[in-house]
Amino acid sequence: MAEYRVDELAAQAGLSVDLVRSYQWKGLLPRPRHQGRVALYGPRHLERLRDIRELKDEGHSLRVIATMLTGEGGGRRRARHGGSNSEEERLNLGELAERARVPPGLLRSLEASGLLRPLHVEDERRYTTADVRAVRMVLSLVGAGVPMEDFMNVARTQIDAASSVAEGAAELFIRYVRQPLVEASLPPHEEADRLVRAFRLMLHAATELVAYNVQRMMLNLVEGEIERLGTGAEQDAFRREVAGRRPEGALRG
Repeated sequence: MAEYRVDELAAQAGLSVDLVRSYQWKGLLPRPRHQGRVALYGPRHLERLRDIRELKDEGHSLRVIATMLTGEGGGRRRARHGGSNSEEERLNLGELAERARVPPGLLRSLEASGLLRPLHVEDERRYTTADVRAVRMVLSLVGAGVPMEDFMNVARTQIDAASSVAEGAAELFIRYVRQPLVEASLPPHEEADRLVRAFRLMLHAATELVAYNVQRMMLNLVEGEIERLGTGAEQDAFRREVAGRRPEGALRG
């Protein structure tokens, strides 16, 4: 079985050594075998790097790629052949409640507020692991001491802003992507394939830019308040947090 040093692996995958090491640090690569102080990588590492590169080319963030490659709990792996992804699990409300460990009534409340948004699959509401994570995030904030009512006031503002971004991006997609494709008189399957690929990129760009701006603005606002009002220990701790953070949102490499 072929084995590679990190520079050889990077060359085989067409990536820089720093990028390969970054993927390993972020948990996207399995651990290498060590021979003394030398790390050795095999074919599965090369295949994983090619999968990551392919998924990035399709417009996915590293956070999404990590989920697609390993699944939640390491269960599902991406189907490599044919460029398709293993279908994400679809949950009903009861299954979501069981997975998130909350009563269904709370989920209905979050859905009524607009914070939880199910997919519409064949006239039925369905949820995914993204909904599980969203519910857990809300619960973690409440558990950290943030009152639910105050959090919902902030969330409503975010929901309104997200709705405007989504509507604007959807309009741009229909006007400047779909319409020219339709007018190009391509074979139906080619037109549809291009449409879906372009939609993935538009979806990725819109969501990543929103995440990037919210994270960067919040970071700057809180940093300013800590510098103005915080104790010396708080200021030092927050400076270390800022200095040690990985790039957010659309800047994640």
